[in-house]
Amino acid sequence: MKWLFLVHQVQTPNSRERVKVWRSTKKVGAILYRNSVYVLPYSKERVEDFHWLSQRIRDSQGEASVFVSESTDSDENGRLQALFNNARESDYKILLVAADSLRSRIERSSGGKQHAASTERSIAKEFASLEMTLQETEKTDFFNHPMKGKVKLMLDRIKRQLLQDDGGQSPAAMPALHDRKKFQGKVWATREHIHIDRLCSAWLIKKFIDPKAKFVFAPESKIPPKAIPFDIFGAEFSHHGDDCTFETLLKSFRISDKALGSMAQIVHDIDMKDGKFARSEAPGIDAIVRALSDSMANDHKTLDVGSILLDSLYEGLQN
Repeated sequence: MKWLFLVHQVQTPNSRERVKVWRSTKKVGAILYRNSVYVLPYSKERVEDFHWLSQRIRDSQGEASVFVSESTDSDENGRLQALFNNARESDYKILLVAADSLRSRIERSSGGKQHAASTERSIAKEFASLEMTLQETEKTDFFNHPMKGKVKLMLDRIKRQLLQDDGGQSPAAMPALHDRKKFQGKVWATREHIHIDRLCSAWLIKKFIDPKAKFVFAPESKIPPKAIPFDIFGAEFSHHGDDCTFETLLKSFRISDKALGSMAQIVHDIDMKDGKFARSEAPGIDAIVRALSDSMANDHKTLDVGSILLDSLYEGLQN
């Protein structure tokens, strides 16, 4: 089996820089093998991870080298694999404890009734955080630790519990169904100076609902009466319940797509500002879209340029 080794020495007296190096090794899943030697299972992507880490160490006046070694010693391979499995087992145990605590909290707060809105948001945020932590842990679970399955079963149990407490789905989450065939070649209108929800909703309409859509961006008082309004107060395709417009459109046209579901979570966290899904991408996407919107006086151009960004985001989430 092939292994990667990073041999390094951090010479900087700056403790913050040392912590950054340590966090970087942890993020890529590297394990301390010997004093100042980190190891990873070989892959081209992990070679790049170690080379970037080496560059960071050298930039801080340290020394670092990356080596590739192929071991035919089954005992040594087993010992190395055990290092990774032990680390992931510790991570999964922490997740299991947190998930079980959340499950108990849901049971205590439920009492056979729906949760208060504030409690419901808090539970949803905590659950989303657990799902994200699981996803991050899976990225460094190179040998598929069996405890991963236990964590997934626990989170699935919590999800079913939340749906049951919510009666399957809340009324606000079930908008009227629409046939995309009846919404072709239409004029869609929303408020001018588009930002995250209006930009992403227009992109969603153009890409998945009405490819020949034309858009009007205008003050709310000047929205054409025959256009289909979206993200406007009182409109059908707008905020409803806990959903932003992007989420409403997905549900209204019953668009089932995992990557779009992830995009909906990002848009929700930015637009609703409630941190419901705790998506790590949200702050960066928010900053980019705000800069784009602020720098362009023409909403049609904002949509054109923004669509390139959203196409790339969608493709990345699919992968």
